[in-house]
Amino acid sequence: MSPAERREHLLGAALQLYGERAMDDVTIDDIVAEAGVSRALFYRYFSNLREVHIAALTTVVDGLIERIALPQEGNLITQLRAGLTEFVSSVEVFASSYTALLRSGSTIATSETETLIDKVRNHVVEIVRQRVGITDPAPLLLLTLRGWVALVETTCVTWLQTHNPPREVFEDWLTDQLISMVGTTASHDPVVAEQIAPLLRELG
Repeated sequence: MSPAERREHLLGAALQLYGERAMDDVTIDDIVAEAGVSRALFYRYFSNLREVHIAALTTVVDGLIERIALPQEGNLITQLRAGLTEFVSSVEVFASSYTALLRSGSTIATSETETLIDKVRNHVVEIVRQRVGITDPAPLLLLTLRGWVALVETTCVTWLQTHNPPREVFEDWLTDQLISMVGTTASHDPVVAEQIAPLLRELG
């Protein structure tokens, strides 16, 4: 393998383990055993366990961002549901890694992981903003969009543990939450009400 391929192989082994157990329970010995390599080879690519954690989480975040998009066809509700379905499907693949990324109490929580979380949030806010057609969202609207993304993230962590309610109900609920939150914000801010007027006409 080339150096790049070997590094990806180690990350793939780490991600496989993160899908099976809590990230904090995975050791360097676990990773090298899964990858079928020596500890010496591991240290050629990573200085410590935290470094491989961050690299693996970056892979997860980049994968999420690549997959999360709104389809071109359908009304806003249909597009939001499709985007949520893709998001939930993505986080299910690496549920343990995703949970570790969001839990501030995790031993891997650092400013780097906070940056990764913001990267996902900013991406989701941006695609929703573009779909709604708002160039410069009012501060309260921007807070609402970011608050909704945070709601999606935190409730996904809980939902992944039980898958209850059923996934379709969960995704419908998240979609309705966004519409309700935006509507509530509009009732408090006339600028927001003006900005989302085309959206309300589409939903009506």
